[in-house]
Amino acid sequence: MNKKRFSERFSTRCAPEYQVGYSSPVTSPRNVDLGNQAPDSANRLQAQHLREMLLAQCEQLDADLANYGSALERYQRRGEQTQARRIRGMIRAAERERRSVQDLIAGLERRFLATEQARADQARHPLPGLGTARHGTPRVHPYPTPHRVIRG
Repeated sequence: MNKKRFSERFSTRCAPEYQVGYSSPVTSPRNVDLGNQAPDSANRLQAQHLREMLLAQCEQLDADLANYGSALERYQRRGEQTQARRIRGMIRAAERERRSVQDLIAGLERRFLATEQARADQARHPLPGLGTARHGTPRVHPYPTPHRVIRG
């Protein structure tokens, strides 16, 4: 008897029919005629939002670096070398993270938030060597190789 109630309650044959709507402007049938315009604007909007979040993270890292700097000065005045060494490591890690966040922001701006003129130039010269380089700056790994360990 319980099985019968359960199956009737969750059965789909008596369920009312609902009109399924599209929740994404990218997949909406109204935007099919727009071509690549809708996905491009959606990508740009997401890139702007992500850029704002990354800028907020940069501000937080700057505040952390200021705190670490004052703590480092305090520990050095007291002569606490172990704590000062630990703080220096935290400063290096925060600086590395800030550089990687800055690289992410630059990549977002280059890929999604570029001006329309730059986009038109890329569309005109799709072959390598004729247009703007895909990677204008040389790629740098965020961590040094074991052969070039930099001590500070």
